[in-house]
Parts: sequence; structure tokens; C-alpha cells
Amino acid sequence: MSDVPASVTKVAEVVQPVAESSGSIWGYVAGGAVLLVLAGFFGYRKLNTPAFIIKQVRKRNLKEIQKQGIESSEFIVDLDKLLDSVLEYANENNKKGSDVVKIISPLNDADRIKTPRDMYQAMIYICNSINDSSLARELKNKSKQVKGSSALMTGLLKRAGI
Repeated sequence: MSDVPASVTKVAEVVQPVAESSGSIWGYVAGGAVLLVLAGFFGYRKLNTPAFIIKQVRKRNLKEIQKQGIESSEFIVDLDKLLDSVLEYANENNKKGSDVVKIISPLNDADRIKTPRDMYQAMIYICNSINDSSLARELKNKSKQVKGSSALMTGLLKRAGI
């Protein structure tokens, strides 16, 4: 006597010919590959928007701010104003997310940014590059008043790899 029930052997007899007669599996593989390519394309288009890039920058900065415990700092307000201005500029000029990354790249330049004042100078440079002179003027006034020993600025500079 066998340990396999009779119904299982009958199912195996029926299933095996069906699987053999179903044809090639390459159609399914090609269809799956096409779906992955389409999903990647539409995913890239979704991720390459200015709003998504700005949202990610704010999210990363918020994490660092919460680590420092300083949620209501003047620098955070200034950085939000700058990001709002960059987002508005990008939307008006039909820029993509990769263009926004190029615009805000001076904030991540470890060679130039050594002090909090340098961070403000980078922000002023970004304002001038997007033609927002009023915000640049406001940031210039604040850059003269910034403290060098701010815990938040130290944390943000550390996150930037400086």
C-alpha cells in the first residue's frame, strides 16, 4: 500500500498534461518585464517632480531638527522660505526634480560650508540664482547676526557631512 491517497495521484495525472500543454512561459516573462519597465518609468516621473524633492529635503531636515530638539528656530523658518521660493520658481519655469537638486546643491557643498554663516551665504546664492532678491536681502541681514555655536546649525552641518 502506498501512503499517497488515490485522489492525489489522479490530480497529478490531470495536472501534468495541462502544464505540458500550456506552451511557452516566455510570454509571461516578457509581459512581466514590460510591466516592470512601465512601473519604473512612471515611478521615475512621479519622483522627478520639484514638489517631491522639496518634500524629501524638508523631511530629512525635520528629522535632524527633532534630534536637536529645536523645532522653532529662525533658521528653520528661513530654510522653509527658501524651499518655498525654490518650489515656486521651479513650478513657474517648468523645472524637473533633477533641476531642483542642481539649484539647491550649494547647501550640500562640504568644501564651502564650514560655519553657519557659510550656510546662509549658500542660501543667499540660491536666492540670487532663482532671482528672489527680497529673500536674498532678508537672508543677508540675518547672516550678519547668526551665532556660530548654534546646536541646530551644528547638527545640520553634521548631517551635510561637514
